[in-house]
Amino acid sequence: MLRYLTGFLIIGFTLGQQELKGSLSSCINGGSNINTCLAQLAERLRPYMRQGLPDYGVPPTEPMFIDEVTLSLKRPPVDVKVEFKDTTVTGLSSFRLNSVRADKISKTISLNMTVPSMNTNGQYKMTGKAFVVIKDSEGPFTVDMKEVNVKMDTQLKVQNGRLLVDGEPRVKVKVGDLNVKLSNLFGGKTPQLARTITQFLNNDSDRFIEDFGPQITSQVSRLAVNVYNTAVQDIDPTVFGLSA
Repeated sequence: MLRYLTGFLIIGFTLGQQELKGSLSSCINGGSNINTCLAQLAERLRPYMRQGLPDYGVPPTEPMFIDEVTLSLKRPPVDVKVEFKDTTVTGLSSFRLNSVRADKISKTISLNMTVPSMNTNGQYKMTGKAFVVIKDSEGPFTVDMKEVNVKMDTQLKVQNGRLLVDGEPRVKVKVGDLNVKLSNLFGGKTPQLARTITQFLNNDSDRFIEDFGPQITSQVSRLAVNVYNTAVQDIDPTVFGLSA
């Protein structure tokens, strides 16, 4: 029974990926505006965030798993390194699409979306100095991010007469609100100092995203590249301002 169920799921995923082929051209040929069609395509990312794209070796991004990220924070008298491991990220598929548009001059697809709430959890270890030498600081952590804005610009090119994504998308991430919680900081012995260090982390959301963000955006970009490449392969390049 399990064998049949597994086979059914694989067939379902494969058919879902096949639906991407021709979806954009069908929309455009149906008379819809290119940006309207791109918005529909962006919405199609949701199920693939949960399923991944097995045919292209792209893992699911909902939830997303990250092996290890190292964050360094230097702001006297704080000089610490935090190693995050076995990290799980959830919430990406709840994104709110703000806009998506094709630019024929720059030959790009620009996407702007906001994730209302994103949760990260795993294990951490902190070393360094924060007023005192940090000892016995490791354990579970959570990071709650609110209103995470993601802007992604994808360059297009023509290769062998077909549209393709040119390189990796350029991605910018901005967090509206950040709440980092590190359990057992300083071994739970100095809660006031632990609150001070946690506040340092929460007040420097840009630094947190600078170190943590690439791990998230690289996986999202990989998914987007494969979805775009599958969807645009039968599109007339002139639609995006390119010559065949």
